[in-house]
Amino acid sequence: MAPVHDGVYAIAKPDDQLLTLQAAEEFVVLLTPAGEPGEQEWEVSGLDDGNVVIRNLRHGGYVGPNGPVEEDQQIRGTAEPFAWALRRAAERFTFHVVVPGGPVDGHELALDLSVLDIFPQRTALRPLDVTDQQQAWHLRFHE
Repeated sequence: MAPVHDGVYAIAKPDDQLLTLQAAEEFVVLLTPAGEPGEQEWEVSGLDDGNVVIRNLRHGGYVGPNGPVEEDQQIRGTAEPFAWALRRAAERFTFHVVVPGGPVDGHELALDLSVLDIFPQRTALRPLDVTDQQQAWHLRFHE
């Protein structure tokens, strides 16, 4: 069973910037609350194995890697669902969003900010650091 209920969420970093998909198969970026309705709203659906898929309401794309699962791989809206494991972080309603199935090249990989210095800030797969609260995501349920 997934650690959150199926539903629609805003997915934010601790600084209140939101996970955003501005076009169907574009990069998933981090922006302040704004934009077109649905670009910053995500349907989180649990899978039978306890993982989740995350789908954008406006464009219908899923959060997933743009190519092979490897460190620094950029994240896009994808037509195919991609499974993520949600691991509880230190603060309430915060989670590390992790590629399930264990280490890749010696590291577990998590959804995090890209190391590229580009605006808007892109997301990418980065080595998981469970002690880093800045790497966690706050899931805010929409009624």
